[in-house]
Amino acid sequence: MPSPTNKAQDNSIRENVYRVIRENITSLQLAPGTTVSTQELAAKLQVSRTPVREAFIRLQKEDLVEITPQKGTMVSRIDLTRAEKERFIRESLETAILPLFLQNCTEPDLKELELLIEKQKACFTGLKPLEFITLDNQFHQRFFELAGQDLSWDVVASTNPHYNRLRVLTVQNAATFDGAVRQHEVMMDQIRRRDIDALRRELTDHVRKIIAEKNVLLQLYPDYFATAQQEMKL
Repeated sequence: MPSPTNKAQDNSIRENVYRVIRENITSLQLAPGTTVSTQELAAKLQVSRTPVREAFIRLQKEDLVEITPQKGTMVSRIDLTRAEKERFIRESLETAILPLFLQNCTEPDLKELELLIEKQKACFTGLKPLEFITLDNQFHQRFFELAGQDLSWDVVASTNPHYNRLRVLTVQNAATFDGAVRQHEVMMDQIRRRDIDALRRELTDHVRKIIAEKNVLLQLYPDYFATAQQEMKL
């Protein structure tokens, strides 16, 4: 029987391997349609093949990889239907917590949010889309935290892999990158004015904008989408 210490180490390795592979997929460092090797990833992460195989099984349940017996494992293509469902979860929860957020938001909190926007602008200038996504997440996470609804944020963060990959694609484009930053600035003005109706409308438009841009993304990255692949087979 393994000791408690060894068991804890094994669980830590499993979680780390799963987290790293998932982050590589959702950040598009492992592109949709890419075939991934258990052996190669195990060697790269300096672990045995077992935690990698276990990670693949978990990721398959999230529709992030496709495991085909005798053929191997492939990073799943972006499913626009699933992305829309993930967006619905985020929009529903984030708009619902806005009254509590505005009620609890203080001047130091506003300064913190404005600092995050300044860092986002620096990402735009330095062309760092992945860093921008991290800061964007921190910006919206603060809404949930200040509303006292961190569990709702955990739900959003854990159920948005296809929607998140769309976000990564959109900020590859300078116009949409800049547009996202400008929307955050508009939201800050509405937050300072405590204009809940305008803030709700702006936030709704903010989270729906990516879905509205799907046709452009389909044209630019056809190999990344399950929809495009299905259409090509017709």
